[in-house]
Amino acid sequence: MRSAARLKMGYYPLPESEGKKLRAFLFCANQASVIDPCVGQGTALQLVTSDASVRRYGIELDAERARIASSKGIETIQGNTFDTIVKPESFSLLYLNPPYDSEIGTIGNRRMEAVFLEHTYRWLRLEGVLILVIPFERLHDCTGILSSHFTSLNVFRMTDPDSVQYRQIAVFGVRREVRGSAIENNKRQLHSVCLYGSFLELADLQPGACAPYSVPPSEDATLNYLGLPYDLLEDLLPQSGAWKQVVPLLMPREDVGTGRPITPLHGGHVGLLCTAGLLNGVFGDGENRHIARWRSVKHVTTFVEEDGDAQIIHHRERWTNELRLVYADGRTLKLTETPAKKEDEGDGECTPAARAA
Repeated sequence: MRSAARLKMGYYPLPESEGKKLRAFLFCANQASVIDPCVGQGTALQLVTSDASVRRYGIELDAERARIASSKGIETIQGNTFDTIVKPESFSLLYLNPPYDSEIGTIGNRRMEAVFLEHTYRWLRLEGVLILVIPFERLHDCTGILSSHFTSLNVFRMTDPDSVQYRQIAVFGVRREVRGSAIENNKRQLHSVCLYGSFLELADLQPGACAPYSVPPSEDATLNYLGLPYDLLEDLLPQSGAWKQVVPLLMPREDVGTGRPITPLHGGHVGLLCTAGLLNGVFGDGENRHIARWRSVKHVTTFVEEDGDAQIIHHRERWTNELRLVYADGRTLKLTETPAKKEDEGDGECTPAARAA
């Protein structure tokens, strides 16, 4: 997963249009308990079970998203799904849209789609309905569990632009104890999709694509969280004695250079200070108050050397310093090693008034 995706913990919410389509595949006639182990803000679970007489449960790692889900009437546990204990066969519907990532460990490093499915499918009662939203390429990783524990399998292609970007598919199934040749039949069906088929050949996720799945009744469920309260620990950590001992090593104090040097600096000193960022900051007063930002720029000079009929091309690299200034009235300047402009040419360009600082 990219760094930006890790920062939001792999949170990619289901498009609202897809949630409404998923709802059309479900028939909910009885009171039932449903769960989303990666509930996020709870929007997807509400769309999938809208207008149904169900008790909604969810698990979310992010504290703020868990708070939002709870405010929508979903009984939400803020923590790790794998630290949550649930009695097997407690739910009638399992909606699972796990993070699209891999484990991080010394060995194995299985895909999270398969890991989440393996951990949570036992929470689903027999005859319960599974909705699995994953990328098309990850269906192969989930084939073993789907073939051995589910029947009435159907795979559809999601068509919302955001879903197409991640090549998302929706897998429907009914939990049953599958044995013998039925397992092989399920594997052949899934392999014909994920190994020998293509994403574009799948049937679109549209109402009426298959018979609705009937969600069976179930009693109230209980979720117990055995993990550590990470947010509470984070708040208490700065007050601990251990943290005060290690903070000088983990977070060294930033060196700040102030005052005037004892002797004038020559060009080399100034260059080192500039590239180190010690001459960046806010300077001046009134109209001349400005922000200064230095950076190093690489220049490449190309010249050709002729050796008889052959030409030898040389590239020479050198580094120079560039200074950019932004004034309080919106003027900007870029100072480089190039010769100064003529008097009738302005050195700076003024930004539009609407964008002036």
